[in-house]
Amino acid sequence: MKKNTTILLAAALLCAIGMKARNDNGIADMNAAVESFLASGQLMTKDTHWSHAMEQWDFKYVIQGDTLCEPQALTRLKDAFAAAASHSPFVYLRDAGNGPKQEAEVRFVRTDNMYGNIYGRYSMDKSSDMRIVALGDSANRTYYGMKWRVTPFCDRNGKSWCTLDGWLFIFRDGIWDIDVQPQYNHSQYRKGYALPPLSSSDQLKFETLMTQLQKLEERFSNGEGTNADLRLYILTKLIDEYDGQLTEQQHQELTGKLHSFALNSSSEEEKRFISKASASLYKHVRTFPSGIVNCSATNSGKYTDPELERMMEVKYNLGSDKPRLMNTKLTGTASGRVDVYPCFPNWRPYETAADSGRFTFGEQLIENQLFMIRDANGNSLAVFADSIPTTVNLLTMILSGSPLNERFAQAQQRLKALDPEVRRYAIVDSDGDVTVMDQEGYKGWLADVQRLQMQLMDENADNLIPVWFLANNYTMMSYDDLGRYLKKDRPYSNHVALQPVWEYYEGMAKRLTGRRFADAECADTTGTRHRLSEYIGKGDYVVLQFWEEQSWIAHAGCKQMKQMAKKYKGKNIRFVGLSLDYNKETWKNYVRKRDLSYEHLTILTSDANKRWEDNVVKAYGIKSLPETIIFDPKGRIISTGLAGESLKQKVESLKLRDK
Repeated sequence: MKKNTTILLAAALLCAIGMKARNDNGIADMNAAVESFLASGQLMTKDTHWSHAMEQWDFKYVIQGDTLCEPQALTRLKDAFAAAASHSPFVYLRDAGNGPKQEAEVRFVRTDNMYGNIYGRYSMDKSSDMRIVALGDSANRTYYGMKWRVTPFCDRNGKSWCTLDGWLFIFRDGIWDIDVQPQYNHSQYRKGYALPPLSSSDQLKFETLMTQLQKLEERFSNGEGTNADLRLYILTKLIDEYDGQLTEQQHQELTGKLHSFALNSSSEEEKRFISKASASLYKHVRTFPSGIVNCSATNSGKYTDPELERMMEVKYNLGSDKPRLMNTKLTGTASGRVDVYPCFPNWRPYETAADSGRFTFGEQLIENQLFMIRDANGNSLAVFADSIPTTVNLLTMILSGSPLNERFAQAQQRLKALDPEVRRYAIVDSDGDVTVMDQEGYKGWLADVQRLQMQLMDENADNLIPVWFLANNYTMMSYDDLGRYLKKDRPYSNHVALQPVWEYYEGMAKRLTGRRFADAECADTTGTRHRLSEYIGKGDYVVLQFWEEQSWIAHAGCKQMKQMAKKYKGKNIRFVGLSLDYNKETWKNYVRKRDLSYEHLTILTSDANKRWEDNVVKAYGIKSLPETIIFDPKGRIISTGLAGESLKQKVESLKLRDK
């Protein structure tokens, strides 16, 4: 008996040793396969995320023609995943057109002391393939994954192309929660948090939502639960499913409550959602706005260089009188539900169903208000509100209506003809976010887009059409180009949508090249007050970056400032971050946790509604974040508006010396 037990123990030990050897060999083989793939040169690759526990690379392959021959580098990597799957404790294999329903996603999440909650979310659609394998034991498991899709398209000249866009990712350390599930699975947490039923009265709906948000805040602030994913789910459910109408005052109260959530959250994803939730709730304000309307906005999208993404606080003065309204009538053809979004300023969209592909819409809108018509498949067209009935086919972009709207639709058709070509140079996800893979090609395409936009504005200088292009693209335009179109005698110059554009243009004039720095008072992380003259004009170059911790777009700029400060340490250049955060503890915590080892200042105000009126902000005409200004040793501006690679190149070109 003892001999048999010894034999069994030895066999178990050999089995465990063999399993460990297979795991070790499997990890080594997968790491070698990943390195070989990234070094192959057959595909464009880009490192898009790195932390101590997560890595991600985007990859792209483009050929001319309507059939894509799979590159050998991808085939070899797929073979490596197939080999690893034979001894992996977790395997997920999905082929395009065959797998979970269209809304399925694969989700990784873990809690981290440095970064808060780290998320990896990979949504699926009918054209996507995915492979995930896990290697290593349960205490030290590594997940390897890849997702890719093939997209055929035609360029403006009718030539056929195929692109293969993909993501390769690794999650290390074995403490990730991983799940494959439908997005927006409302039954997932139903037992964990019971929501009281909503009343049919709009007033009671508002009061109920405020109570729900208050209870949610108390529940998590008291330590009852720390699951950030659960909290984000509940917030998303509450905001997305709210169906009552709101007054302007009620919307402001809800926005204030959401801000308190953001201040107490450590989840970057939750903060991004909360920053959008206020705008989402504003859709429920059905009364036409009057007086001063403040909105947050971003300039992201396929027509925006990702390096120049900005968060803007925009203001519209609609006056105290009720605006002149037009009985706007639309009929047309679309795919699924149709949404009508009033633009600049935005408020609650109107929804109408498409019956057998046909829809009808009739509402009073402000005269000459811009609004967007969009169907369920993302087909869209912008229109001016007028009294002439409009018929539109969103599938073909053909419109019949007033002479202005017919001309406007033709202008949009010409611009949209360039859209497919962006796929040659960038990965465009389902939300419209752009990851540039071929920087030179993308900038060339973007230059074509911008030239056409300016041509369309020149051709329509005698009507309102330039309003649309200026309101959408002003943060991408130079001071001289904006001045070319912002003329007081133009028929569009007083359109309400251009009010933020004029303010931005006037702000740019305060930071033109050659201007001497403007002095103003700030404070450092200890609360000690300083003047900018202590930093600028003292014999060093100064890179001054305006930013805000609550603006996720600004975080990349902080990372770059940290890298440059380290690289040029000991040189005659100073890197200074100037925060617009009204919550000083949140700002200081971010600086400390991210080890942003360069100089930091902040505005003096702690009032969220007054931070854009702070003296230092007004002195430099700051209307968007991040905004970077470079001063020469004598305190004169030598560059502004740079970010990413262009900022790096500008700093490299400076004639720096050792101190």
